[in-house]
Amino acid sequence: MRGPIEYIKGDVRIQVECKYPERFINICAREGVAFKELTRNENVSEMTVSIGGYRKLREVSRKTGIFTVKPVERHGVPFLLWRVRKRYALLAGLILCLGAVWFSSFFIWQIDVEGNETVPTWQILSCLKKLGVDIGSSTLSISQARLSNEMLLMIPELSWITLNTHGSRLEVLVREETPKPELIDESVQTEVYAGKAGIITDITVNQGVAQVSEGDTVVQGDMLIAGEIIGFHGAIPVRADGEIWARTWYELTLEMPLETVEKRYTGESTTRTAIIIGGKRLNLYFSSGNPYAFYDKITTYDQATLGDAVLPFTVVKDTYQEYEPVSVTLAQDTAQRILSARLLWILEQQIGEGTVVSTEYQSAENNGVLQVTLRAECTEQIGESRAVGDDTQDSVQEGEN
Repeated sequence: MRGPIEYIKGDVRIQVECKYPERFINICAREGVAFKELTRNENVSEMTVSIGGYRKLREVSRKTGIFTVKPVERHGVPFLLWRVRKRYALLAGLILCLGAVWFSSFFIWQIDVEGNETVPTWQILSCLKKLGVDIGSSTLSISQARLSNEMLLMIPELSWITLNTHGSRLEVLVREETPKPELIDESVQTEVYAGKAGIITDITVNQGVAQVSEGDTVVQGDMLIAGEIIGFHGAIPVRADGEIWARTWYELTLEMPLETVEKRYTGESTTRTAIIIGGKRLNLYFSSGNPYAFYDKITTYDQATLGDAVLPFTVVKDTYQEYEPVSVTLAQDTAQRILSARLLWILEQQIGEGTVVSTEYQSAENNGVLQVTLRAECTEQIGESRAVGDDTQDSVQEGEN
């Protein structure tokens, strides 16, 4: 890809025929002729050189006769100006256009944010806008040190930020702060209780005293591990810790109407084009109403560029695809498979790292609505921690089946 500077200077794609290609390469090195995009086929080579390089090679070819050189393609502003040299209005428009492109390179027309994972891009862009950096801002007004320091104060989740300008494109590179480990207050006495009802299958106590044994049945809220240890002078309060695995049972229900509506595309579509300049949208169409009664709308944004230079406008295309809503009746077994898969997914989210031991599905259809019930047996870790004396048990409520 040619950059804007290369396009302004111009280059020539040449074809060289030489019996000794290596000798021709040595001539290029001696004459200081740089080339790129070299392709070779026996004694014939093709490469791209500058206009000055092409003139040097043509002169050497004429004097030595060692090789022949001829142009294949010409690119760039010099050749364009030569072709339009007698079309004064077109030449003036071209000069004005190039001047506008050069002038626009002093403003930001595209902002790219890289390196963020948890901090949303919109938050970074919003903070930059508050600091005066936005689409259309002058690149000359960007102070790297000032913006970096103020951005770190505005977004504490960032540990490092730098801003680089590439023509009209602003590149924002960030690094997020490494999350600090949660500090545990060892002075707070806690106990482990049952977040769900079940039958205990395995107990692992890291600290504290187990209050249940394998095979015991517990209900939600029962204490599983007491927050104390027995010493020579009696009970000593500690932070209870451990894992309690149990068999648990679930009953979940979902329903779905068998009569549903699907989209049937007609194949008709229309595209409307607009241009966004400096945040203002300029529609290149006259009709503003909806083209179809039922349609899907797909919008694409294409930032205009010239080589590596970003131009100050974005081309927006809205594509409308027409469809007809068609009423269809799902087969009962198809609907049952859909609901069964959803129920199993919901169950797996509720048990986390647990295991589904067995499942049983029951379905019933009533007035065109299919209802599917899942009954399942699982094995999961039911122990949850709370401070001794904390009776709110908010987490207990969250663990209800």
